[in-house]
Amino acid sequence: MSATDNPTTAASISAGVRLRGAVLHAALRLQPRRVSAMLRVRNEEEFLAAAVRSIIDSVDEVVLVDNGSTDATPKVIAALRAEFPDRVVVYGYPYEIARVGSETAALAQSSAGRSRHLSGVYYTWCLRRCRQPYVLKWDADMIATPALQRALATWRRSHRPVLIMQGANVHPDRRHLAAARCSDHRALLAQQRCPSVPAWITTMAYDYPEPRLIPRWRARYGHAAVFTQSPVSPFLDPRFAPAWRERVPGAAFLHLKFCKREPYANYSDDLARVIAGNLTVGELLDGESQQLLAQWGIGAAAACA
Repeated sequence: MSATDNPTTAASISAGVRLRGAVLHAALRLQPRRVSAMLRVRNEEEFLAAAVRSIIDSVDEVVLVDNGSTDATPKVIAALRAEFPDRVVVYGYPYEIARVGSETAALAQSSAGRSRHLSGVYYTWCLRRCRQPYVLKWDADMIATPALQRALATWRRSHRPVLIMQGANVHPDRRHLAAARCSDHRALLAQQRCPSVPAWITTMAYDYPEPRLIPRWRARYGHAAVFTQSPVSPFLDPRFAPAWRERVPGAAFLHLKFCKREPYANYSDDLARVIAGNLTVGELLDGESQQLLAQWGIGAAAACA
């Protein structure tokens, strides 16, 4: 008989889980709802300034970590640091990072997840440089939407520590959403060497919902997802999920990853081919999204210039 087959033991475990959850939650409620936005950047000159400016009034600190950029990214970072000297903090991480997909999967296995060239190790290093009690994992090709700003205001008044969000993937023409040519997960998986692929690859229009805002306490990043990093935190325990997680309704950001000059530089060669081959034109962006891109000077007109 296992421990959970014994009613008395099972009840004790359940009570212990509830007590642990209550203690964690009570401790967290004593922390101010201050947020560090954490950005890891490499050759992100195109959208970095807009990405930071779109979120900076909604957070308390922006931590920029440059991973050896060779374009104008360092100049953009210097300009942001000069513009927001009290809120922008800059670091450098000198090690080359394995690309998402089979490259990361192979290195995670061979190094038992400990190589400093793994994104999980890199992200954890970046997270340790954040000074606020909560950390928002932000990307240099993401533009915050009004939905995120409203959700953050609601989250600050709540007692839920985790905020789940997803983004809308903008097609390279910057007029439409991305869309998928093929929605057969097995067929796409068979085209590359990694044992798994991003969940959004079968639709392409939206990122998979993920916990992007989490408490910093005891948080780190691991490689449970195999092909990329994923957050690890006591506050992501599935037993506490309903009470501890809040989700941003709609798209929390416009993701411009397909709009960059080198949109697949972060993916291993085989996964890059699969994603590029599956990308097609989707639905027309709604008026609010088009207006938001135009506001930051990165709309369709800018793409054609």
